[in-house]
Amino acid sequence: MIGSVKRMARLLVLNTALRPPRVRHCSQTIYEVLLGCCRMWESTGDQRWKERADRVLQLLLAIQQPDGGFDIGYDFNFGRLHKRGDSTSPELVGLVALCEYGRLFGTALVAGAAKRAAEWIRTHAQLQGADEVAIPYSPYTINETMVYNGTSFACGALGVYLGVFDGDDELIGIYRGMLRYLDRVMSRAEDMPGRFWYYCDQSRNDWDEHRRVKIDYYHQMQQVEMHSLAQQLTPDLVQERIIRDAADHVAALHERHPIIPYTNDPRYFKDQVHLWGLSSVIPGMLEAGVVLREFRPGYERVAKEVFEWIRANAWNGFSFEAVLNKDGSRVEPRYYMVRSDAWVFNACASAAKHLGAGAWNDMAEKCFATMEAANFSGMESHASCFRRRVFAGILVGLKRAVDRKPAPDSNLKQ
Repeated sequence: MIGSVKRMARLLVLNTALRPPRVRHCSQTIYEVLLGCCRMWESTGDQRWKERADRVLQLLLAIQQPDGGFDIGYDFNFGRLHKRGDSTSPELVGLVALCEYGRLFGTALVAGAAKRAAEWIRTHAQLQGADEVAIPYSPYTINETMVYNGTSFACGALGVYLGVFDGDDELIGIYRGMLRYLDRVMSRAEDMPGRFWYYCDQSRNDWDEHRRVKIDYYHQMQQVEMHSLAQQLTPDLVQERIIRDAADHVAALHERHPIIPYTNDPRYFKDQVHLWGLSSVIPGMLEAGVVLREFRPGYERVAKEVFEWIRANAWNGFSFEAVLNKDGSRVEPRYYMVRSDAWVFNACASAAKHLGAGAWNDMAEKCFATMEAANFSGMESHASCFRRRVFAGILVGLKRAVDRKPAPDSNLKQ
């Protein structure tokens, strides 16, 4: 009885004071949907996917920031508090989406926007030593390198841009310098093949040990996808090594843990499966297989097995569950997260492009309809807002007060 009351109270708080804010046209939602529409058109040749890509492209052009970059569209904490409206390097996947549209359908509609995004990279890229280049994750928040993946996303986007639009010597130098930097900062595990990136910049001395050793496998596969797309258009031997090592490491992890974990520490994210991240393994592995054909069969097997788990556990007939437990059970409260669906939609589209027709085709069609009906907008659990920060602080204070309360004397008679 007491357990039921506590559960009901928890759900009440999560559905009221801590309810996720609604986000309109999050950049991740828009560029993942655009990439997915492009891939579905490549797979099927169906004109409807071209028309859908046209509509989503207009949304992406509308949310590009005045400085040429892209912002996710809400406050969130990446080690510092990113404020809505500030462009960040991971959101340069928006540049990839612009370039992919231009590659398939002509560059007239996207050339100006793509050039402004490339100039954003030029503006914020930072020389590291003699010949390496990095870029801050959120340069308007802190103009220092905090995490590695922002450089991967900027590098991948720049490589795709150079392959579609060409570029000057400085942009080419930035691209090659980013690859050298990313190659150097990868790490190895004694008992695992390949290499990985720690999430946080290991040269900083302001991390606690828990955060310092965090490895984010879902982001690593998103990085693999971006580098693989760049490698297909602007190849580099350093990048080929990065792709092979990063993909091999996660493929080996899949052998040990068929449900690939979010991180290397179950204390993060309650050891739950976030579908936007797990689904990223699919396009990451499939695009890596295009670059590294000798490894393609193994990478495809991982992609298929991840897709099958998602299909069996997360698909509800019109959308995907955003978060699941590792046994496939639901996590309450259940919110429809359009950003999460956009990532899984793109994964389905990638499967259609690289593996041919399958169950993913019908799922992509229905998932797109659901997202479009929601105007590609909705609640976002990743987003921070003043209300959630205030009530979260109150709850933390109450918990600490309870923890400090003296324990009852065990010798007293009951």
